[in-house]
Amino acid sequence: MKPTKMRNKQIYRALNQVANKQISAPLSKDLRKKYSRRSVRIMVDDTAKVIRGEYKGITGKVSKISTNNSSIAIEGNKKEKLKGDKIDIYIHSSNVIVTSLNTNDKWRIKILEKKPKSKIKSMKADVKKKDDSKSTAKKKDDSKSTAKKKDDSKSTAKKKDDSKSTAKKKDDSKKSEKK
Repeated sequence: MKPTKMRNKQIYRALNQVANKQISAPLSKDLRKKYSRRSVRIMVDDTAKVIRGEYKGITGKVSKISTNNSSIAIEGNKKEKLKGDKIDIYIHSSNVIVTSLNTNDKWRIKILEKKPKSKIKSMKADVKKKDDSKSTAKKKDDSKSTAKKKDDSKSTAKKKDDSKSTAKKKDDSKKSEKK
């Protein structure tokens, strides 16, 4: 299948469940540290700040969400029509940063406080580092024990040399007696 066709399936013809998850935005630095996540699904009553586009710098609560366009409407951000009517301006969710979350939903908080997979991977990496440090400590201990073994072998070699030299002395003394 062509890439354009795949992209259209994933974005424009996506099922409601998938399209619903696509309306996400990055978290502010404070929230990122708190929940150890980079992005979150935007919900009504979250506070968001526009960071790109014509309405850059506007901050307010999310009043409406459009799954058709993956966009959100922020309270107080309205446009006046020629007839005098005021309509909401929808801003794409990728142009927004979430500055505070709606904490009324217990399920959402529970999900946010779970450890993300990336954190689990980092924890596994830490465990591996600890195991590596333990193994290096064992290697050092092994090297010390091998050094002791070498010292022991040197001392046994000296003992052998000493025994050989005493044997030679005995042989020399026997030869001198025969003469």
